Amino acid sequence: MPTVASLHVYPLKGAAGFSPESWPVEERGLRHDRRFMLVDDSGKFISQRGCRQLALVRATIGDATLRISCPLGDVAIPLPVSGSAARTRIPVTVWDDTFESVPVSPDADALLSDFLAQSCRLVWMPDDADRFTPEHRAAPRRRVSLADAAPVLLVTEAALADLNERLETNGDASVPLNRFRANIVVRGADVGDDDEWTSITIGAAQLRVPNACGRCQVITIDQSTAEPRGPEPLRTLATYRREGDQITFGQHVLVDTAGTIGVGDDVEITARQRPREARSRSAP
Repeated sequence: MPTVASLHVYPLKGAAGFSPESWPVEERGLRHDRRFMLVDDSGKFISQRGCRQLALVRATIGDATLRISCPLGDVAIPLPVSGSAARTRIPVTVWDDTFESVPVSPDADALLSDFLAQSCRLVWMPDDADRFTPEHRAAPRRRVSLADAAPVLLVTEAALADLNERLETNGDASVPLNRFRANIVVRGADVGDDDEWTSITIGAAQLRVPNACGRCQVITIDQSTAEPRGPEPLRTLATYRREGDQITFGQHVLVDTAGTIGVGDDVEITARQRPREARSRSAP
């Protein structure tokens, strides 16, 4: 049976995160995952698509504190964000969704504006902010954090090994797992199995798998240096992981029943759809 190989939480959208041994998973995703983000002066979200240096910012959580660090310094912010109900809120936008968020730290604003060389503001998504997964992600819709499309992103070690074998066959360098910013990494599945999963259970958490994750140029950015390394791995993925106008890798996951999950937990496949054309199994 497949098992959980690792867990990854990214409190600040677009920044590096941390890897706990166990962690609660809730309707919006792994607890605290992508509940903070940086916005520009218009309230639009900032990501690595337009600001590669964000890869060099790290957000971790410990002792009820969010710590944001970058090469210029660090800032600590108490959790939960104190007095959020009474504080000023500002409208922010993530893709087509606009909602109110809470500015949380002028110190973080100053530090990160200096490091990223652009004006930015750190905001937190409060619990009463309503943002839902798109209708095409399969009903019923679920509340989602500041993630692009779905509460949780899952990848398998087998899919990464398969991709790296193809890259190396073509004379290109392999890529590390962190390029794909997964929340749950699964060990022990066969290549392409995750394309067939529609429902899985990990511990007490019941999860739906509605569709594969479309990928963008962020996976061409070296997460340790913030330097672009394109066109790979997008170019190779396009030869066997293309769905319409999207290049996919990994799976979007919705949370139907919350629970705590941990490294080493079994991943029980509770429902499958008829196997799709085996994109991941096609010859390099």
